[in-house]
Order: sequence, then structure tokens, then C-alpha cells
Amino acid sequence: MALPDVPAARPTAAALAWLTHWSTCAALVVLVVNDHVAKAAFGTWWTGKLSDLAWLVVAPPLVATALAGAAHVAGYRGLTARVGSGVALAVTGAAFVVVKTNAAAAEAASSVLSSLAGPSVVLADRWDLVVLPVALTFAYARARVSWTSRGVAPRAALVMVLLPATVLATAATSATHRVGAQQVVVVGDVVVVGDSDSSDPASASWYLAVDGRDWRAVYAYTDEATLVATTVQRMGGTVASACVAPDDTPCFRAADHGLGVDRSDDGGRSWQEDWAVPDGALDELERRYEASGLFLRTVGVTILPTADGFRVYAANGDDGVAVRAEDGTWTRIGFTYRPGTELVVPLPGEPTTLDHPVPVGIVLFSPAILLTLALSSRRVVSRSSSARSATGLGLALGAVPVSALAVLANQGWAVVSGQEIGADVFVVGALLPIAVVASLTAVSAALAVASAGTQGPRVGWLAVLTGTGVAVAMTVVPAPVLGGLASAAVVAGGVVAITVPRR
Repeated sequence: MALPDVPAARPTAAALAWLTHWSTCAALVVLVVNDHVAKAAFGTWWTGKLSDLAWLVVAPPLVATALAGAAHVAGYRGLTARVGSGVALAVTGAAFVVVKTNAAAAEAASSVLSSLAGPSVVLADRWDLVVLPVALTFAYARARVSWTSRGVAPRAALVMVLLPATVLATAATSATHRVGAQQVVVVGDVVVVGDSDSSDPASASWYLAVDGRDWRAVYAYTDEATLVATTVQRMGGTVASACVAPDDTPCFRAADHGLGVDRSDDGGRSWQEDWAVPDGALDELERRYEASGLFLRTVGVTILPTADGFRVYAANGDDGVAVRAEDGTWTRIGFTYRPGTELVVPLPGEPTTLDHPVPVGIVLFSPAILLTLALSSRRVVSRSSSARSATGLGLALGAVPVSALAVLANQGWAVVSGQEIGADVFVVGALLPIAVVASLTAVSAALAVASAGTQGPRVGWLAVLTGTGVAVAMTVVPAPVLGGLASAAVVAGGVVAITVPRR
């Protein structure tokens, strides 16, 4: 059964009708398939333009929904469907223009997306603006139709599915075919690393650092990138071997296979391994990247003279860069020279992520239900009897401290992957942390579900579905920030579904 809206919530209903219209859904499918399939298979100019076009169709109704929802929660009645959609179109279009015409804005957008969804690159390309009039004209035409939707909101289930899906698609929309470190040279006292999907410098995005520190990005197909590529080519490009001046000793070269660098102390007559990732560890490293067709091989080296001696930089394809410090210690820095990238995919035996006694998503099931009920409490309470409201409130107040204890205990007993949970607990080991956290989680979940059930079957089921959605999002989405964003969208969808009355 569709859910009609009351007059005060008309902008929300109109925005949701726009968000869930078949044209927006079709653009969402195109965005996901293009970014995560077509770009990996083709990665050419038309996949970029198609991504921009689809994003410009999907993003405005998402912004309009956020504006209408914020106004509804704040109790502001001055926002109309016409104004909300107009503001959403203006904000989306302005953001697109700024990012596509300003290199600094594109770099900032890359940093934000990288923190949300992993290594991402947004390019400042004025030619992308050709899709703006077409996309916004189409979006405006669809928005006008939503103004006359008579305030009828879509099905609750459709909202709960599409809202988080749209947030995820628009936030993680920069996936392309994989690019790795293919170029590494030293120009004066500047280390220059080039990332691309081939050995052609013309297609690379460049990362520059004076004395090997404080990296600065120069993205592909810009005038500065062309200048850097020309300079690199004039200096001979990336080389497989290099020697320390002025005596040409020692020398370093890329290993003949895998990730590694060899060293020679006799001018290149004999070589021995200076650093390498063992073949067994290399296989495991490839599995940790969770991507097919990886190019894990050292392709070039360069030497940077320093006050304390010299440093060696090795370009390792899809594993990024490795650095040999002045004391001879090698460190894989991965792609940390890219804006927003802070972690290096660890080798076997190195610390990875945290392991918890109980998966984080399961522990957050109860807090998600309680948050959803709290945000929709005014509408829910108005529909419930005073006795049911009091019972629900009591159950919720009991669930809050128990769920808080579950979250704190789960985090307190968390360990870095590779270590044993509860290793410091005498005799019972991991059994105690798992039993304690699981028990607290079960009790809090039971109280939260019972609290939701006092508000009626519909509210109860929608709250449980919201909690389940958060648990799934936090479990299956690998990036924690992106998982949190998806969870927030799931809760928002649950609140909308609960607060919008049935016809």
C-alpha cells in the first residue's frame, strides 16, 4: 500500500517521488554498472561522460530528499517542493562546475571520495561540462512532475532500499580500471611518481614531493600534467636500474620478477637481493587486494641524494611505491602519496584491521533500532496509547545502557588481526569476551525489538528492518566511513518510512 503524505510533509513526499521514479532508478543502475563494470572493461572517454551524466540525474533528487527531510525534522514549514528541487538542482550543478573547472576542488573531492570508498580520482576536465545542460534539463523536467504528485510518497520498502543505494552509488562513483605506480624519477630534489594503467607517461597522474615529503597531486590530462610528462620523458623516463653518484656505486635495479630490488657493489658486475616480497607472501598480498588482473611487479627505481646519504624509490605497479631509507631499511608506502590514502595493504604477518569478539554490524543492530525510534518518536507517540508509549519508553531506556555496554565491551576486547581475542584472559581465553558481548547484544536486541513492537506491528517491523539494514551495511561494506554513511542512510529511510502515515 502506498503511503500518502500530510500537507506539512509534501516536500518530503515530492522529493521521494522524484528519487524513486523509474528514470532516477534507471540512472542509478547506469551509474553503478558503468563505474564498477564498464570503466574496468573499457576505461575510455565515453565511460567518464556517461558516469557524469548518470550522476547528475541521480544526485539532485538525493539532495532534495536530504533538504526536505532536514526541514521536516526541524519543523520548518516554509520549504516547498518547488523550492527544494530548485535548490537541489542549483547545488548539484554548482558543485559539478566547481569540481570540473578547478584543480584544487577536484583534489579536495578526490580526498573526500578516497576517505569514503578507497583510492579515487576526480579529474578537473572542462569538457565534462558538456553533459551538464542535458542532465539538469532532464532532472528539472522530472522534478516538475514531482511537484504535482499530490503529496503521495512511494512504498516504504522502496524508500528503505533506494535511499541507501543512492547514497552509496553517488559517494563511491569514481571506480575506474586499476592504475598503479608505473613511473618514478628524481628531478632535481623532487621525487616524481606517475600512476597510470600503462607505461605511457602521457596518461599518468603525477605526485610530486620535494625531498620525498609532502606529496602534491597533478592529475592526468591537465596542462601541468603534460608539462611533468614532458620533463620525465626528456630525462629518459623510468629506468630499471640506477647508480649512486658520483662513483656509480652502489647500484640498484628492479628484480626480474615480482616485487623486489637488487643491489650491486661492483658497478653492476654482480647482483644480490636487497629487498623483495617472497613469492608466497606475494600470492597472499594479491588476494588481500581483492582485485583481478593485478600487476604486482617492480618496474623501475630512482635515487634521491640526501644530506645523510641517499634514498631509493621503487615503482611497484599495483602495490604502489617502496622506499629504501638512508640506513638501508626498506618500507612499502603503497599509495599513501595519493590524497586521502593513509593505509598500506599489509603483507602476511603484518597488522591489518581489528577483529572483534562479535561482528560490529551485529552489535549495532540494537542501537540502530533505538536511534530510529528516537528520531521518529514524536509521530509514533502521537499514534500510540499512553500505556503503550510508557511501556515502549521503559523498554528503550533499559536497552540503551545494555547496548552501550555491548559496544564498549566489543571495542575494548578488539585486537589487531592476526592476534588472538582474549589471549590475556586466564584459561577461558576468547570464550569469555565472546560470551559477554554476545549476551549483552542479545539482551539489548530483545529489549529494543520489544520497545519497537509496543508501537504496533508496522513500526516494529520497520524498526527491525532498519536495524538489520545497518547490521548488513556495517558487515558487507569494507570502508568503515562508507559503511557508516550507508548505515545513516538506512536509518534515515527507516525514519521516513515510519513517520509518513499510511493512506
